[in-house]
Amino acid sequence: MMCKKLPVFFLMVVCIFTLGISFASASDFSISKLSGNKHDVLHKGRNFVVKAATFGAIGNGTDQTRAIQSALNYLERVGGGKLVLGKGTFLLSIAKSIHNKACIIIPAGVTIEGSGMGATILKRISSERKQNGILLVNKGYDTKGEYTAAGNITLRDFTITDGDVTSKPRTYGDLIALGHTDNVLVERVQSLNHDQHFVDICGSRNVTVRDSISNNLQHTYGTATIQIDRAKNLGIWGLLLDGTNPQNVTIENNKITSMSEMVLQLGHDQSTVENLNIVSNVITGANIAKGQTAIGKDVDTSILTANIKNNQIKLNNAGSIGINLVTDAINRLDNISISGNVITGKMRTDTFIDSGVASTGFEDVLYSLYVDLSSAMRVLY
Repeated sequence: MMCKKLPVFFLMVVCIFTLGISFASASDFSISKLSGNKHDVLHKGRNFVVKAATFGAIGNGTDQTRAIQSALNYLERVGGGKLVLGKGTFLLSIAKSIHNKACIIIPAGVTIEGSGMGATILKRISSERKQNGILLVNKGYDTKGEYTAAGNITLRDFTITDGDVTSKPRTYGDLIALGHTDNVLVERVQSLNHDQHFVDICGSRNVTVRDSISNNLQHTYGTATIQIDRAKNLGIWGLLLDGTNPQNVTIENNKITSMSEMVLQLGHDQSTVENLNIVSNVITGANIAKGQTAIGKDVDTSILTANIKNNQIKLNNAGSIGINLVTDAINRLDNISISGNVITGKMRTDTFIDSGVASTGFEDVLYSLYVDLSSAMRVLY
């Protein structure tokens, strides 16, 4: 009798133990979303991990759009989790996408993690090199307003690129587009050539781009490497246009070399941007033929609270500007702190601040350190 009961007892124990693990994993994920710092939560609660290879996505230099999307759709059904991409080159296309304006649609609560910058490469398929289209975008950016589209997303440890430099770049389509989202972390991502933006942060809040590398040799004049704007006419391709403004954006500890006219664009298309932190970035303006602005904004935008600190900027054209914060007669610059930045090279002006409105709250506007004293700094109110 004892010999017959043992197997049954053993199976009961195994079943209870297995169910306990599943329940614990689900509970940990739910609890983690309700407590602690948002960006810390992204690292603690993602206990559900799947490998892209399980869904047929392998980095063999062929189109992997459907396989990657299938894996993401699965994670959405189970309530979120982490998708791990192996080494190699994963081509992405509109032709095999579930969306007509973007290759990959990222659901809420998902981490996409590669095997390292340079090891995992997400690349636009060459047959669509000149075709409009976003590579990665959060789900609902085109259907949900305010900050209600898919959020709680992390992107890390991969390289992303449009491909080789072309004489006929696309008009629409970013590498990473974030529309109407809340709580996104982009870290340790390498961007190579981009026709539009490496990251477009549009009508979103609580977004951090950190510890990333950008090397853009595509001369698409008029586009920024990282752009912050509202949900209006000049936003992400296909974006729901409700005028939502961006809030709480941090761009920190990135190394950016770019041909873009404005490398970091802190305001665009009549936006009002609140609470910016632009800290410890290394920016090199690679355009020798034309002037560039390393950190700037459109004149028809307002910035309400910004900390621009400890950035190192190297410029290579006599018409370039290091930091350019200029407004028209309507918009404002309030509570702006600029300190500890180092600007060197060929330039017209290292820092230019001009506001047609009586802006308030400037702190530490004069730099604590100059390296190139041949360029004059202008501060106008």
